[in-house]
Amino acid sequence: MSDPTWFSDAVLNRSQWGASVEPVLQRVALARDRNRFPHALLLVGPRGLGRELAAGEAAVMLACEGAANPWSVSPCAERVRSGHHPDVVAMMPEGKKSIIKIDPIREQVVEVVGSRPYEGLRRVWIFDAVEAEHLPGASANAFLKTLEEPPDHAQFIMLAANPSAVLPTIRSRCQQLTLPGAAAVAGGEMEDGVPPELAASSMAGVNLDGPLAAVRTALEAGVAGESRHLLRLPHLIGEKANPFEVVAAVATGMAVDADDGEDLIRLAEDLLVTERRCRALNLGVDRQLASCLMRWYQEL
Repeated sequence: MSDPTWFSDAVLNRSQWGASVEPVLQRVALARDRNRFPHALLLVGPRGLGRELAAGEAAVMLACEGAANPWSVSPCAERVRSGHHPDVVAMMPEGKKSIIKIDPIREQVVEVVGSRPYEGLRRVWIFDAVEAEHLPGASANAFLKTLEEPPDHAQFIMLAANPSAVLPTIRSRCQQLTLPGAAAVAGGEMEDGVPPELAASSMAGVNLDGPLAAVRTALEAGVAGESRHLLRLPHLIGEKANPFEVVAAVATGMAVDADDGEDLIRLAEDLLVTERRCRALNLGVDRQLASCLMRWYQEL
């Protein structure tokens, strides 16, 4: 069973993500050596495509004595990477709503931030996903003053895929650093024709050829006035890929080449909003996907 208070081995896999985060870690090391590392860093990048590894390795360089460069080897570094260092804490979204709750923030951040590190050079807090849907106003307000005026030994690393979705009160208190996007992370390993948004699924071994072709056929038929393919689509994508992400990625790609792609962009936005609602309320995926597609079709 994975540890709900730390990151999985898959997202901390150096052999898979190390090359893509190396430039970011070099900048972290340089900023630290020049005493210019911000007290709060907003690290922007897709979930599961290296940002967690970058955050963990940054924490190693901030907390561990002698960790002059990325990928340092020491007992301290290994405890940080395994989630067992007392001075490095990850604040993770939890529950059905997938939010970072107020009580853990108060207990694990606000009430202890003034205490000196147990054994490391600094105390580091990593917030995994700080978009407003995961870090709502009430939770954010619980530590705004701490984030704005932390003690010298405190560092915050905030993770987000979409900085515009982060509350302004959080974003304004952080310095932003952006990781390579999904396409750059995937490099040449992605199959031809796979949208960058689906890099994680493609690199995890999910065969997307059939689903992508089925989605494109269904959307083209929908634009032409035929709904039959749209109704069958939820059953054609398969269980391994996220159907909302697959359809949204294809719709976005088609919109680029369309004379008027606004309807396709609207569909993609509706799909992603519906997908979040499904996760929060545990709704049936097939039915909600079909509803999205038919709503789009009827509004064409």
